[in-house]
Amino acid sequence: MNKTYNEERIVTIHQMLFEMARGNFNTRIPLISNDEELETLVVLINMVAEEMKESVFQIGYINTHKTFQFTALSTFVIDFSFIIKSFTSELTSFLGHSESELINLSLADIITTASFEQLQEVVDANSTLPTTITLDFTPKEHLPISVASNIVRLVNGSEIIINLVTPARQDTYSPLLYGNENEKHNKTRKADALLIQKLYDYILAHLEEPLPSLKVLSSKFGTNEHKLKDGFRHFFKTSIYQFYNQERLKRAFFMIEHTGIPLKNISVMNGFNNYPNFSKSFKKQFGFSPNELKRNEVSFISSDED
Repeated sequence: MNKTYNEERIVTIHQMLFEMARGNFNTRIPLISNDEELETLVVLINMVAEEMKESVFQIGYINTHKTFQFTALSTFVIDFSFIIKSFTSELTSFLGHSESELINLSLADIITTASFEQLQEVVDANSTLPTTITLDFTPKEHLPISVASNIVRLVNGSEIIINLVTPARQDTYSPLLYGNENEKHNKTRKADALLIQKLYDYILAHLEEPLPSLKVLSSKFGTNEHKLKDGFRHFFKTSIYQFYNQERLKRAFFMIEHTGIPLKNISVMNGFNNYPNFSKSFKKQFGFSPNELKRNEVSFISSDED
């Protein structure tokens, strides 16, 4: 009995970790006091999820739980005073600075203090070049981004080359405010966006349940159906139901690919009341059936000595 309970609990923990890997930090595992070690682990995972959620949600943005996509090799040319002398064009969109802002800017203004001190140490220890270190860049209006950077000194030259693979953010944050509107309208837009953020988080936290009607949702969030429907479409360019359906299918895809959970169980865990409906929706979304997706199964290792 205890072994079965523990395995079920581990599956729940596994699901939570999958959600966090997808960038969804809104789910929490309910505490049950059957196993002290497992419950300690659950508390720690819940704490990490809470801290991660606080770190990625910034006032002024809707957090859509997307990640960076690494796109192109980019280069800085700096002098021995760490002043930027030249760079490739990808860095403007990555850092949120214009070309004129970056030229002759100190590298200390676009990386964290700790990274700048690390870079200084590497450059001062001339014998270590070329080398690769991780630098934490600080784009405008975003949290720091860690990027592996190759540091090279030109032969008989007075310049240093920094090569990195530029991350490009795709639909990561939707601005709450519109810069060309007056303050009153800005406050209204901010309130609207916070409302849509709550709806967005609610949907992701309840993918295993049927989506409530628009009437029920508007009552739950204290607004009217029109405002909820139009507001969601404004920020996400899709309807509430289409978003819900796409997200649960994406989660099902992830679970099929990375776990050994039976397909029928996965369909139920993602809000489908029967497998045929799930299979039909899955094929419509991805172009193939769930049983055609290659599985990288994860098995739980347990001791038979207990």
